[in-house]
Amino acid sequence: MPAASEKRAFAQDFFFELMRDSQRVRAVYLAERERWIRSLEVSGREEILFELEVLLSGIDRFFNLRNLFGEAQPPQERDWKEELKATRDAVHRSVHLSRKLIEQRQEQALLFRNFVEGSLGDDRARARLGSELREQRTPEESLFLLLDVGQALQHELFVSRYFCPPAALEFRAEYDRIGSVLLLEALRLLEDEKKRRAFALALLASFRALRSLRYVPSPPVPHTRRVLVILALVRSELHALVGYLEGDLPRLSPAAGLVAAAGKAAAEKIRQVLAAIPPLLAQPLTDRAQLDLQRDKLAEATKLCVGILANALDPAMGHYALFEDDAARTDQSERLRMDLWIFREMCRYTAHALEQPAATPEAAEPLRRYATEFRDVGYQLLRHSDRELFDRFLDLLEGWSGRRGESTQIRMQRLRDDCHRFAEILERALDLVSKRSELQKIPIDESSYREALAKVQKGR
Repeated sequence: MPAASEKRAFAQDFFFELMRDSQRVRAVYLAERERWIRSLEVSGREEILFELEVLLSGIDRFFNLRNLFGEAQPPQERDWKEELKATRDAVHRSVHLSRKLIEQRQEQALLFRNFVEGSLGDDRARARLGSELREQRTPEESLFLLLDVGQALQHELFVSRYFCPPAALEFRAEYDRIGSVLLLEALRLLEDEKKRRAFALALLASFRALRSLRYVPSPPVPHTRRVLVILALVRSELHALVGYLEGDLPRLSPAAGLVAAAGKAAAEKIRQVLAAIPPLLAQPLTDRAQLDLQRDKLAEATKLCVGILANALDPAMGHYALFEDDAARTDQSERLRMDLWIFREMCRYTAHALEQPAATPEAAEPLRRYATEFRDVGYQLLRHSDRELFDRFLDLLEGWSGRRGESTQIRMQRLRDDCHRFAEILERALDLVSKRSELQKIPIDESSYREALAKVQKGR
């Protein structure tokens, strides 16, 4: 097996590069936004941000008549009152979510500045304050602009530096992920980087659509008008996914024959459903059964698409544990718990080895190898806000042997202390994961964990 310094985990750079490439010219603002969201002390911040951007994207797509009526054109005399109400409700919900993400002290300062701007008699001073806010120097200022209902429409959405809605096939590190252990393993085992990227893009888009559909609740939970905005968004995203599967997927992969066949088959499942179910506004907006049918059919088609792609990655793979059902959540939590347990034990093992009088730098190699493997699956199952501490330690392991200006003995001592500290962090993380509801009745299988640990220590 190649040393950790020679072998880099695909996840270490792969998902980062994929997200960055999809974001194009706004990568600088999105990187700053990512640092900001990690610093927020707001419970469930990633989920709040995801729902906010689903609604912002949906508001934009709601103004594309094709997403509402299909290929048919609405009559010129149509009364748009109900559509405007749906947009209004989506904007109101966006305002509520935005305020959740602005810490109280920041909101008070922005509100005060807004009050001052409106109270000034000197137009030059008022214009200067307004210009400062429109510069959007921080994520908070960008969010505050979205609180103005009059500006939260298409133009203002797309000049928002930090919260411009993601386009189709543009992804966000904060919430876009492939949560299936089986799919992550299948992607990790792909040796061809282009093929891996081609499949990952399609899978990320599919999982985002499924996650968006969770905001169209099933009975008996009542619908709000904003479900129309979300359904319009998902239809738009799936149209874009069909285009990618049929055109870009074969082009991005050198194994064009097999990949093209998988892409065409997956796209056809979505195309059939988009053609079969009536356009969003072809029936009364109050018809709950039709809206539930839209949600169920769109989710079913997307899952079939994922299943076909999964089978192309690994012919033995079925639909089991691919999606966010109870079985999938249990598999994800159990895999993360085992990986955290092994990581903790490896840190303890390495710290102990480095304390020995005859210790050498090679004592850290098993831990470095495991850290490389951890990035591929376990790391992808962490919440985004939990990754920062892991990033620091993983980066430290990646480059610790190359530190200049320090003796080998000092570097080994520093790593030993870092291993002790990170083992405590892993202990707390392991405790939190073990408290998840899906693991309450599943105790840690100590023997299988220790067997996996022994393989890691031996470098298998």
